[in-house]
Amino acid sequence: MAPEQIAKQLSRRSLLKTGLVGVVVVAVGGVSLALQPTRVGKSPTSQLRVLSTEEYAVLTAVADRLCPALGPGAPGARALDIAGRVDELMVGAEADGKQGLKILLRAFESGLTGAVFFERVRPFTQLSAEAQDRVLANWRDSHIGFRRTVYRALSSLVGALYYGDERTWKRVGYPGPPSLTGLRAAYADNLVDLHALRATKPEGS
Repeated sequence: MAPEQIAKQLSRRSLLKTGLVGVVVVAVGGVSLALQPTRVGKSPTSQLRVLSTEEYAVLTAVADRLCPALGPGAPGARALDIAGRVDELMVGAEADGKQGLKILLRAFESGLTGAVFFERVRPFTQLSAEAQDRVLANWRDSHIGFRRTVYRALSSLVGALYYGDERTWKRVGYPGPPSLTGLRAAYADNLVDLHALRATKPEGS
């Protein structure tokens, strides 16, 4: 699914349709974010237009664990500033989609949201890398639909932008899109010669 389509699914209406538990978690998340500070790390490479500095930090931390650096030729999401790419993408989204992403990030960051599910009491950005991995796995495998929805939305958005960047293709062994000449050669037997077709006279003419 294209990043633009994923962004459209992040509307506040879509998130709240996940059920009463989702509404409660979102409400609690908004309170806890104000009570416990988000750990803000590296500054964005360009001016943020949709996300706040704190929301950018949350998304950077999430993306960093979903797509970590694996050595030379395998840059991580942080190095590619995937959070900044999301911010740029969301500029063209509807207001409800922008608000939905903000709600989603607040809920995920919230230490009090974690406490509701007996997982943690600290914000996601204040956890160690290992603890962050456990949190992500818990949201991914949760029996609560709201949590799985949040994880899928975040992982799909981050993954689409990350693997859409040509700097990651070597990591997965993708040689890149074929050239037009290469495509014509590969499908030569299936191509129709329009010039020859136009020059052919119908029988009986």
